[in-house]
Amino acid sequence: EKTLISMRKGGIFDQLGFGFHRYSTDRHWLVPHFEKMLYDQALHMLAYTEAFEATSKPLYKETAEKIGEYVRRNLTSKEGAFFSAEDADSEGEEGKFYLFSSSEIRNLLDKETADVVVRWFGVLSEGNYEDESHGRRTGLNILHEGISIDSISAQTGLKKEDIEKRLVLASKTLFQTREERIGPLLDDKVLTDWNGLMIAALAK
Repeated sequence: EKTLISMRKGGIFDQLGFGFHRYSTDRHWLVPHFEKMLYDQALHMLAYTEAFEATSKPLYKETAEKIGEYVRRNLTSKEGAFFSAEDADSEGEEGKFYLFSSSEIRNLLDKETADVVVRWFGVLSEGNYEDESHGRRTGLNILHEGISIDSISAQTGLKKEDIEKRLVLASKTLFQTREERIGPLLDDKVLTDWNGLMIAALAK
């Protein structure tokens, strides 16, 4: 159960557009290989659905539903079949589509909301994402749940309800900004076995 929570809150889960990246490259579930596979979405949906059945914890239900939202939005053809994957790279760089700098977030949001968002998503001015070849911070951030709402409330003096509202609106703004970027390539193969697995997960 601890792993399910850590994965959901980590960078392996797309906090803005939902769905799981292919795997994590570190022990903290922060840095993913950014490719998204259909079969991973199906298996994660099954796991989180069964976790919700066993525990009734809303986080698990919400996660399963968000996976479904991602698949319907990004991996579903107009005929209703499911595509295979989205690539990790865009514009020749892995993860470029998904990463944000602290300054970009602060330019998009009012100061008080930006202060909440950088805390919530674990955003650092120097970035939390390192260049693989040099091991240096890039100034870019993988968004993940870095802190609790209670902690943000204690740090900022804002009420929890206000924080939650700001996070919902800010996430929509960040998502729309991201949608204007050049996105990863879509692998539009339709594989019968992977489609069957996704249909089973949705039915479950």
